[in-house]
Amino acid sequence: MKKEKEFQLYQIAEDQGGYFSLPQAYEIGLQRSQIYRGLDRGVFIKTGWGIYRFKQFPATRFEEIHIAVLAAGQQVVVGFQTALYVYDLSDIIPDEIHLILPSTSSRRRPGIRVHTVQLQPDEITHYDGFRITIVEKTIIDCAFAHIDDEHIRSAINQALQRGLTTKTRLINLAHRRSSKIQSLIHNILEEGHS
Repeated sequence: MKKEKEFQLYQIAEDQGGYFSLPQAYEIGLQRSQIYRGLDRGVFIKTGWGIYRFKQFPATRFEEIHIAVLAAGQQVVVGFQTALYVYDLSDIIPDEIHLILPSTSSRRRPGIRVHTVQLQPDEITHYDGFRITIVEKTIIDCAFAHIDDEHIRSAINQALQRGLTTKTRLINLAHRRSSKIQSLIHNILEEGHS
């Protein structure tokens, strides 16, 4: 593999926790055989079907999420219970990885729960090399998905205590949802205030 192409691939992977997909390698002009030679040389480690990691990057705690995100393709955003877990606002490890994909994407993916929620640019951030909903959006989406109120209450309290959000930001984003969600968020915030 030419050093120039390997460096380009490294730059892509560096922004993704060290991971890259075969389609990303193809985009910069690498062939499958060159990736296999990189595996043989110990430059890469295969982590999933068509997903690799540069060896010098340690496996992350979120390796399964990286694999799912890269396998799902462009414009993928981690959300709902998986985002709550990533932010360490839940001690429940989701059974499936929750991803938000464009509505035109395939909905059948083993081990992945696909959501097609419309996201605003200000509702997305980056975390550990993947796109993820901001804390407020994550909490509100989980409330909308009927996660039990006690779980939502705990997530809100932890997020506020750790400075990951503010009451104002939660209320403002809740106003983009139904009156039921607005009411739930207001009630939880009032309980914490009294």
